[in-house]
This record gives sequence, structure tokens and C-alpha cells, in this order.
Amino acid sequence: MAYFTAVLSRADDRFRLVDLVLEDVEDLADLADLVDGVGDGQADGEAIAVIEHEDEWFGLIRIVDGDATVFLSDADAAASSPYADLLADYLDARPDAYEADEEPEADEDEADDDEDEADDEDAQMLDLDQSSDWSGDPGLFADAGVAAEDLLAQLERHGADPARVVAHVGEAVGFADALEAAR
Repeated sequence: MAYFTAVLSRADDRFRLVDLVLEDVEDLADLADLVDGVGDGQADGEAIAVIEHEDEWFGLIRIVDGDATVFLSDADAAASSPYADLLADYLDARPDAYEADEEPEADEDEADDDEDEADDEDAQMLDLDQSSDWSGDPGLFADAGVAAEDLLAQLERHGADPARVVAHVGEAVGFADALEAAR
């Protein structure tokens, strides 16, 4: 299975393809610097990088004024990809995971009883559907017309077809034509 990648930069309310190879980028700060350094000075400070692995997963990186936000449809698959170093900060960044970690600590006697319950809960987590492995910020395009709930609903419905989910986001945000031209 092949990877598809594209970096798109906004100029004059339109996105255009940027000639960058994501395989050569070390981290998100490096990507933001490279995107900032391309073009003719007309960029509006926004770029989008798309990574797709056929029928398996996708990653969307949105860079606005040098700050990167990432959404991964399958963090485990991304972790074993050639882009794992680039996406390292987002391979286990799921908003509700942080909320679950904020429970008060139990004393030792209660902890032993709770371990058995935790093991049962972990076993149940293995049965989650395909969309349960997403990571990052599903609201990265909320201000551009794709609410977090919408992105997650698309992932739930069309998770086996990453290009379809990316196309939905692209249509709503306005980069679909540039992305299609890059394919």
C-alpha cells in the first residue's frame, strides 16, 4: 500500500500545492518553518499537510501562523509509519485520555481491587470500533466549517476509506480542488 502526501498553502483565499516532501521533514516545527519560507509572500499564514495510507489511515496537519495542530485517524498505524517522528507529539494525544488520568489516587488496598476492574475495562477497550484509535485535535478545522463532531462522525461512517473523509474535510474547508490536483 502506498502513501499519498501533499502540503497546501493558502494564498488569496485559495489553496495551492507547495513543493515540499514530508519525508524530509523532521518535526512539526521544521514543517512550519518550511511552509513559512515558501511562496511569494502572499500566504495568509495557513497551510495544510495531508498524509494518507490507502484504506488504512490519514493525518491532517493544519499550520496557522507557525502553530501546528494535528488529527490522526489511527494513531497506532501512524506510529508504525515513516511519518512517526513527524507526528510523535500526537501519537497518544487524545483529549478525553487526559480527563481520565485526573482521577484521585486510591490507597494501596483499594488499588489492588481496582487493578482487577481496570484489567476488565482494558479487555473491553479492545472491542472498540475502528474510529476509537484517533488522536490529536478533531476540532482543528472547527473555525473553517468542520466541527469536531462532524469529523469524528465522518471517521465513524467512512473510516475504511480515508480519502473520502479527507475529501469531505477538503470540500468544507476549501482545499479539495488543490488536493485533487495533487493526486
